[in-house]
Amino acid sequence: MKKFLALASILTFVFGSAQVSEFQRADSRYERKKTALYNKYPKPNDLRTKKEWLLTEDKIDAYKAALEKVSLEEKKMIAADPPAKAKMTKEAEYDKGRTSFQRLLSEAIDLTFLNFYSEAYKATISFVVDSKGNALDAQVKGNNEDVNAFIEAAFYRIRDKGKWKPAEVSGKPVSSAVSIPMTLTFKK
Repeated sequence: MKKFLALASILTFVFGSAQVSEFQRADSRYERKKTALYNKYPKPNDLRTKKEWLLTEDKIDAYKAALEKVSLEEKKMIAADPPAKAKMTKEAEYDKGRTSFQRLLSEAIDLTFLNFYSEAYKATISFVVDSKGNALDAQVKGNNEDVNAFIEAAFYRIRDKGKWKPAEVSGKPVSSAVSIPMTLTFKK
């Protein structure tokens, strides 16, 4: 079992790194195509706006595909180390505090290209912290599926910027589900 958990930790790191690079590739492809579009149509017009929106949809689709892929892999790891059903004697905690985690996550979310504006966007991010302290399988519930995907992507970008301490049951580390409500504000 220990060998399997060690292998799961290694796979988490490898898939996490691959996941971030998928987002970076999508970002790079979007920026490259947007630059070419702006060079071809230097002044705003209906055609440029339409083509820019198509580029945005491609970026959203690339993010969602990457998230789906990592979710499938992480669900396998969670199946091997499922969240404990027993009452926790100690909840999972972020080494720098939940407020720090929420701030890191908020700062990593970039929706400027979507032209998304909201007074406040309320969402809940849920994930599993396994018995080794790995944060896995982020799921966001909010009113906008595209915004939720970018919040999930931000989670994968920051998850290695701190460490989670696993929950405990009678002093033993266990996997647990973590749910954090968020309120994000975006400025135009």
